[in-house]
Amino acid sequence: MKTKWVVVVLLLLVPQAVCERVERVIDGDTLLLDNGETVRLIGIDTPEYYKVTDTEKFGLDEDYLYEWGVKAKLYMEDRVLYKDVSLEYDWERRDKYERLLAYIYVNQEMINRTMIEKGYARAMPEFDFKYREEFIELEREAKKEGRGMWPESERNLVPYVAIFAAVIMGLLGLIMIRKLK
Repeated sequence: MKTKWVVVVLLLLVPQAVCERVERVIDGDTLLLDNGETVRLIGIDTPEYYKVTDTEKFGLDEDYLYEWGVKAKLYMEDRVLYKDVSLEYDWERRDKYERLLAYIYVNQEMINRTMIEKGYARAMPEFDFKYREEFIELEREAKKEGRGMWPESERNLVPYVAIFAAVIMGLLGLIMIRKLK
């Protein structure tokens, strides 16, 4: 009898992984499985391509976000459509819309993580989830590197400004030399 309870406790502690096939990508952070379940990827938020995105959460222009909503959906389709995926659940199993909440894996790759790393999604620090701190840091790095939807940071623009200034100074120098002749 003791062994039975140990097995039950271990099953509750170990993350559950269920393998399913993706039938449709609804958008960059929501999938439809072939069993009819809708899955919302935990901890990420991608821009919408079919309605207005909350521009304040992203800090980016609405038209720009629409474009990246389309790109996020296409990238997600490339990664998971018609493929077998594993689902890892977190503290909550379903959201208020009764969608499954999960981390999605293709082989060993966590798609939630990849979407943030590549700049197709933002982390959702307003919620509590297992990989919250990691996702926040991944978004910070993506922004710093100017990946995906995140415009290049000022740090990344400095070399271009320096090159532009050098070209202008060179042209001014040539003009001055010609005037002296």
